[in-house]
Amino acid sequence: MSRTAVLFAFAVVSGGALSPLPAQKAPPPAATRPQPQPAAQPAATPGQGKVLRPAPAAGQPTTGAAPATQGAAPQVGQPAAAVTPQATRPTGVPAANPSAFTAGLAVAPFAGGSADSALEYATHFGKMLDSTIVLLVDVFRNTSGQPMVGAGSPTALSQRERDRWSRCRNLYWDLTTYATAVRELVPSVAANPAVEQATAALDSALDSALDSNGAIAACDNVASMIAAPQRWTPWQDQYETAARRFYREFYGLIRDGHEHDRAFMVAVNAALSVARRVPVPAGLPRNPPYAGAAPN
Repeated sequence: MSRTAVLFAFAVVSGGALSPLPAQKAPPPAATRPQPQPAAQPAATPGQGKVLRPAPAAGQPTTGAAPATQGAAPQVGQPAAAVTPQATRPTGVPAANPSAFTAGLAVAPFAGGSADSALEYATHFGKMLDSTIVLLVDVFRNTSGQPMVGAGSPTALSQRERDRWSRCRNLYWDLTTYATAVRELVPSVAANPAVEQATAALDSALDSALDSNGAIAACDNVASMIAAPQRWTPWQDQYETAARRFYREFYGLIRDGHEHDRAFMVAVNAALSVARRVPVPAGLPRNPPYAGAAPN
């Protein structure tokens, strides 16, 4: 190759290497890669993520105490004391549940019918009332008959003591259904003056025993104090006052109701044929069932 050709080729190669690069243009917007977007979150399933808590029982205040109209309940989140019915319900006495608190012995009023049906209802009613009263007395059998002195809060009471007041409250509310039922029974037994008079007397005795401001109703208050102590200030004073009144007065009241129930059953039996009569329950001892008390 001639010298001229070599120089020419060198000039071509050198000129291409030293020439400036053409300016780069920004890509058009349509060519820009879109930024990845987060995936759409699925719609929440109804109820997902919710924490379910036990709701207060019907009629129960939001504080967790017994229903404001019918006594106190365990605080929300605390298990209620288990109560097992301790008597068998005779056929013919319909059940009733007037409140959230029951030992399973509540009754519904007489549904109506003939005078003979009213007497049949009355025999079962009298037996059930006897069973319920006896169970209430047994709840406090062999207790001291005194509140625990110096207890500043429910935690100072034993579990047995707390359960005792809870059972008493349940039986108290069951007993109030008997007071309602016997009052409504009076017109249905008017055809027999002796039965009518005994029914009216039993109505008065139960009204006195189960008065909402009376000693037996203190069971409801003490159970409320145990379940919701923040509602009762000062707690110790109110607990001791209510419990002391209950222990002092409840047995005389409930025994009087039981005696009127026995008289009621005697009157009903007299209106029935021999084959339909039922045994009249034995009377309760004169003395309360507390430890150390004489049986009569």
